[in-house]
Amino acid sequence: MAQTKSQVIYAPSEDAPRGVKSVFLAGTTNKVDPSDWRETLSTSLSGLPVTIYNPYRPDWDSSWREDIDFPPYREQVEWELDKQDKADIVVIYFHPATQAPVSLLELGICARVPGKVIVVCPEGYWKRGNVQIVCKKYEVEMVDNVDALRDAIMKRLPVRS
Repeated sequence: MAQTKSQVIYAPSEDAPRGVKSVFLAGTTNKVDPSDWRETLSTSLSGLPVTIYNPYRPDWDSSWREDIDFPPYREQVEWELDKQDKADIVVIYFHPATQAPVSLLELGICARVPGKVIVVCPEGYWKRGNVQIVCKKYEVEMVDNVDALRDAIMKRLPVRS
């Protein structure tokens, strides 16, 4: 069995990254598949010296106000923005069962940084055409599924398992 070399940092932790490279997992947070894409991807990368920033919060409370003056909400959004800036790679997953407006915003924030983003946008995502055009214009790598995403991330890592 392969030894775990990766480090997963969940929001709102401020643990120091230990990986050679870091990856932020942006995109769909809704439970739309039997397994969580973030957990599946993190497990598949566990043998690599990479730090994974996972914004998922099991303690998230749907009653939290989406307001700058509501501290838990502001803390989450600021954590995500900070870790996206720090990450070597930002993954953005547009699941066809969701609209993901915040993910569209995140793509807009980091698309102009060369080599920063890998997008997963399967057939059926409601704004796939827009996502494809942005990816083409700014030379953002786009793949169709999580398996292809793992391969795309591995190509960008200096050390392979």
